[in-house]
Amino acid sequence: MPCRGRRPEIHGVLRVLSGANRAYCALWHHLAIKEFAPLPETGPAILIANHTCGIDNLLLQAGSKRVLGFLIAREFYDFWPIHWLCKRLGCIPVRRDGQDLAATRAALRSIEEGRVVPVFPEGRILPTSGQELGEGKPGAAFLALQARVPVIPAYIRGTPKTNIVWKALVTPSESSVSYGPPIDLSDIPVQSRYDKTTLGVVTERMMNAIRELRTRALAEEEIGGAPVAPVGGRESIDRSEGHSPALSGVVETAD
Repeated sequence: MPCRGRRPEIHGVLRVLSGANRAYCALWHHLAIKEFAPLPETGPAILIANHTCGIDNLLLQAGSKRVLGFLIAREFYDFWPIHWLCKRLGCIPVRRDGQDLAATRAALRSIEEGRVVPVFPEGRILPTSGQELGEGKPGAAFLALQARVPVIPAYIRGTPKTNIVWKALVTPSESSVSYGPPIDLSDIPVQSRYDKTTLGVVTERMMNAIRELRTRALAEEEIGGAPVAPVGGRESIDRSEGHSPALSGVVETAD
């Protein structure tokens, strides 16, 4: 239960916008919220998920009772019609090249301030509706090791198969999001600097958590009688629209 006297993060105009977003996700993308993201009611956390298309942010926010301060490409963050909302949500502008140390510091500050920071470890969109997962990049692992806060995995599927934002917004889908328990990092010693091996171990642990959710979701789909679509090609789209500002290369030791 929420603490007495504590105002929820989603209030005022954000409550109205949150309701509109949930209605959009439910009506246009048939998102059925069977469970809310198992985030702490208050305090910092990191939410990791696979990245399928431009509506992933909306789907994750629809399933959360917390405000999600996404890392967002700077050109979208500075786009005047939504700039005020990005600031209100605490979004973090990031350069697309992934070499944005200022964004990394901003993400850590946001976590220190008790916010939830979502990260897409793959670092780019794979528009296969979650049927395949890409290789994880070290940015999310770096944040998790530095911040030492709960890391919650999520798996997104059934989204429009496109890496172009406006197409994802207007294309109806049968989207769903599932969540897993926090990822245990207690066996990783606290250090001032982490080497490539440690970052790789944590990155793989994060991706394995998402893979387990994917396996469970596909098994449930088969049991329910719905056919499991075949996995497409192995190559992810490498155009600018398909890149996600996920801090994929911000750790110098992981270059």
